[in-house]
Amino acid sequence: MYDLKCGQKDCKHNHGYCCCAKDIAVSTGTCCTTYSKCESKNLNTESAAEFSKPDNSVDTAVSCNAPCLFNHSTKCIANGITVSTGDDGSAECLTFIKK
Repeated sequence: MYDLKCGQKDCKHNHGYCCCAKDIAVSTGTCCTTYSKCESKNLNTESAAEFSKPDNSVDTAVSCNAPCLFNHSTKCIANGITVSTGDDGSAECLTFIKK
């Protein structure tokens, strides 16, 4: 999947709001379990991330265990997904549509 938007600014896979991980996993509770907080003390400021050039060149495989309309045999078949911060601070799939 090439269209994988990420709003988790502190994730080490987020580059210009695009996920650059080779694969991600979405749990039964719609959380991105691949989210990994960047430990660098040299994080980009919020405005710098907004001006970063998006990297749409990574074809990310998305495995999914959520009861979602786009889940087909544990593979996400959506054209693209958006991951952002959930109410509890977790990385949550916003494209989730309950079956």
